[in-house]
Amino acid sequence: MNDYIAAVAAPLRGPRRVRADMLAEIEDGFEEAVAEHVAAGLDRERAQAAAAAEFGAPGIVAAEVQRELAAAQARRTAWTLLVTLPAMTIMWDLFSGDGDPGVAVTLLARIVDAATAVAFGAAALVLTGHLQRRAASVCGLLGLVQIAVALGCSALIAVVAQGEGDAGTWAVLAAASGVGSALVCASSVRALAVARAAAA
Repeated sequence: MNDYIAAVAAPLRGPRRVRADMLAEIEDGFEEAVAEHVAAGLDRERAQAAAAAEFGAPGIVAAEVQRELAAAQARRTAWTLLVTLPAMTIMWDLFSGDGDPGVAVTLLARIVDAATAVAFGAAALVLTGHLQRRAASVCGLLGLVQIAVALGCSALIAVVAQGEGDAGTWAVLAAASGVGSALVCASSVRALAVARAAAA
């Protein structure tokens, strides 16, 4: 990797494979430009300087690449929300029992459903191209909010429903919810970090 590409790459944050592919594409174009200048009679050092002048300042190129990386991360986080959140909701509905849960548990469950619906809707808008501005920030923030609401309400449900249901079932639900929550949180944090880099 030459100095110009290294300067472009230094501030970039985002999905590693997408980042590597974009840098490889830029490097290929840069080396082609260098080769053309060398063929025209310049030594390699001057050819690299001429190619760098054509491509523009590394910071400007990096900003353009970072916007693409933010969009790619937003799509990844959106897919995580679209798949994980409904799966967790369905799992709780299937295994939390058939009896009357009571008003308190029902209210808490509806709060979680509302938070899930908001995050799910935002993710769907991102993937259909209807929400592009600040997409990574929106997905990341709503993902974390949904998990915070879900964990808080689940803790209250566990207190309210203490002693009810099978302990093994509750343990499985808690473990599966923990895995799903970890996936959403990790992707959401990455989306916020990439969005911050794009805004810098």
